[in-house]
Amino acid sequence: MSTAGATAAGASAGAGANGGGSSSDGGVAGQANPAAGAPSHGGAFGGGGGAGSGAPGTSGSGALSGTSGAGVTAGAPGTDVVVTIKNGDFWQDTAGNRLEAHGAGLIHVGDTWYWIGEDKSANSGNFKAVNCYASKDLSHWEFKHAIITRQTSTELGAADRIIERPKVIYNEASKKYVMWLHWEGASYATAEAGVFTSTTVDGDYTQVRHFRPNDRMSRDDTLFKDDDGTAYFLSASNENADLSLYELTADYTDMKRQITTLWPGSYREAPAIMKANGRYYIVNSAATNWDPNQQRYSTATSMQGPWSALANLGNENGFDTQTAYIIPVQGAKATTYIYAGDRWQDPDLKSSKYIWLPFKIASDGKLSLAFYDSWQLDVTSGEWRAGSTNSGFISHAGWSLISTDSEETAGEDGHASNAFDDSTSTFWHTEWQGAQPRPPHEIVIDLGASYSLTSMSYTPRQDDNPNGMVKDYEFYVSADRTNFGQAVKTGSFGTGKAATTVTFAAKAGRYIRFVGVSEASDKAYTCVAELNVAGSAL
Repeated sequence: MSTAGATAAGASAGAGANGGGSSSDGGVAGQANPAAGAPSHGGAFGGGGGAGSGAPGTSGSGALSGTSGAGVTAGAPGTDVVVTIKNGDFWQDTAGNRLEAHGAGLIHVGDTWYWIGEDKSANSGNFKAVNCYASKDLSHWEFKHAIITRQTSTELGAADRIIERPKVIYNEASKKYVMWLHWEGASYATAEAGVFTSTTVDGDYTQVRHFRPNDRMSRDDTLFKDDDGTAYFLSASNENADLSLYELTADYTDMKRQITTLWPGSYREAPAIMKANGRYYIVNSAATNWDPNQQRYSTATSMQGPWSALANLGNENGFDTQTAYIIPVQGAKATTYIYAGDRWQDPDLKSSKYIWLPFKIASDGKLSLAFYDSWQLDVTSGEWRAGSTNSGFISHAGWSLISTDSEETAGEDGHASNAFDDSTSTFWHTEWQGAQPRPPHEIVIDLGASYSLTSMSYTPRQDDNPNGMVKDYEFYVSADRTNFGQAVKTGSFGTGKAATTVTFAAKAGRYIRFVGVSEASDKAYTCVAELNVAGSAL
């Protein structure tokens, strides 16, 4: 990770090889923070604020309690602290050593972020240490201390000990930092939760207990502290078939009660929790050992539930990552929620990498995630930016839907706006439940500004269902929303899943119209995962 300097002009970013969608060209995004009195500049995020601030020096797994406003104090008046998050490389600490903090949790204390995670430098799944790093800008990380080691207790020194996914929150009453983690042994048969405490966030932690909450197995886990101070522990149970949600005791060191069992028999793991605009989110992955898979999420208006059915998030292999944590960065103008994941390399675990990506939250609460090779975080304002993609596409941040002739909203989420939400796991699909109008089908989009456009890219749906694959198409550009004239490009797409980019003679305009003239199997549908255009601003 590297610092971009005091301002954020012209950073390079892009969609990676995993096909995560396009990124922004100078656009600004973030979840608006009404306390700051300023909205987000990014169209990808609707209105509404964060979860609010709690007591200083505390932070939950995605809760906003205890964040300290801007997070980083800028050096000069009016100068924002802007850093560049670069994915796909090995990240190093300020001493030049490789950062070792996997399966991590982060906590914000005063003006400093602490990153706490597993040390995999021994290239083994067995326990070496839990490390702690500190940063004031989420980019420059100083190694502080191995806060749990094999010498912390006799039991931790066992040859087959495995410790995973440490998470830390602060308890105001006891004035202690409390860590919960996955405590394991040979063949993952122990399946317990471990609890540790310390009087300082980066000090030596003391072992309190390890046990099975409510006599249930406990593996991949997360910890969450709500705005009212109530703490929750969520872990994979029943041989990873279930996720069990618990409320903790007032001192956070034991289980008070089990609230529910989530998605029984679904084999979900690697959970992370956040709260945004009064809505709770649980992000998780499938249980496929070290291999990546389709990640999903669920929402609720209360930690007690009910929780929604799981919905896909990101692409089909989670951009080759697995969830570790969700980092809320609350600034003066907005709050950005960062997906913090591990790109595991098994059996070469020491070569595992970190992937951090900004979530987008729609006005209806829908969560989406796109891949960026690099992107910029304004730590002061809480907004994020992504520069031009590697393919040079124009940001979706300012786009808005003008019209569509058909969209399926009852049988599935086939909203036309899905065609420019930076997520290839969602798509615009025309009506199929009830009416099934025949093509042609069209979508008209306002780009938010005028451009001289030279190319268009169509990404078909990425799942196994072929319905709606566009065969023949027409593409139009206009300076107004009604008079499109002749198409700037017509042609036919193949039946593959890869994005197809076509070029045309430059035409100036602010509005685009995509028409699916026919479907690959002559069905009544049109389906588009992503539309992108390239050109230069006017």
